[in-house]
Amino acid sequence: MEICFLGTGAPYPDPQRASSAILVEAGSARILLDCGRACVQQMARLGISPAAVTHCFLTHGHYDHVADYALLVLTSWRFGRHHTLQVYGPPGTKAMSDALFNEAYKIDIAARKALKKGEGGAVLPDICIEVNEMCDGDVIEGEGWRVQATEVEHWPIPTSLGFLVEGDGRRTFFTGDTSPCDAVRRAAEGADLLIHEAMYFPPDSGHYRSHSHPVKVGEVARQAEVGHLVLTHLQPKVEKERLLNDVRTHYTGRITMASDEMRLVF
Repeated sequence: MEICFLGTGAPYPDPQRASSAILVEAGSARILLDCGRACVQQMARLGISPAAVTHCFLTHGHYDHVADYALLVLTSWRFGRHHTLQVYGPPGTKAMSDALFNEAYKIDIAARKALKKGEGGAVLPDICIEVNEMCDGDVIEGEGWRVQATEVEHWPIPTSLGFLVEGDGRRTFFTGDTSPCDAVRRAAEGADLLIHEAMYFPPDSGHYRSHSHPVKVGEVARQAEVGHLVLTHLQPKVEKERLLNDVRTHYTGRITMASDEMRLVF
């Protein structure tokens, strides 16, 4: 299994970090987990063709997790994709897709089809995506890989998902955005890799109903007995020493502070 962190930041504008996006190669699939701001640009920087993505799993509808969704679909359609892109996400993913491709971008899509025809070539096929909505416990699998959805706690989003990706004899759980919860502990139990958000807010701000303090992330990782913990969804100028020390309050295993363009092979 190979994992490339395309975006490790949060909603804040950050020159060092794009927003949430992780590319996983497992079995026969190239799986994109979230499609946040600058995801497609990061692919270009790394020499990864957007047309190579076979499946896209969206954790929830916050813009920092889906900002490049339309760009991924349209760019891959225009430049080399010959397969139907399989898209998965929580309830609301179909409505978002319809709004983007049947309304917001319908003029662009129609114009590009007409332009291709006018140049004497064959009319381009449709954008060729298949959108499926997932709920807690749903499983998608293919040749040498498997993804299971787990509903996590990201108030006030109605349904936010984490994903357990299995392939090549390895297990990786990505939380998306979540507060510390039993669902993550159970789904990530014994995983080789846990990719967990970690954020700092004033204690009385209310944000910890939706997000996870690094101390709590370490507690979840220890309880789940994961082999390696990667911290993501990071705020600008977060201090690495503080972050890792807080996580080590409860977890003494391997810890990595994610950075854009970081790769893991295991």
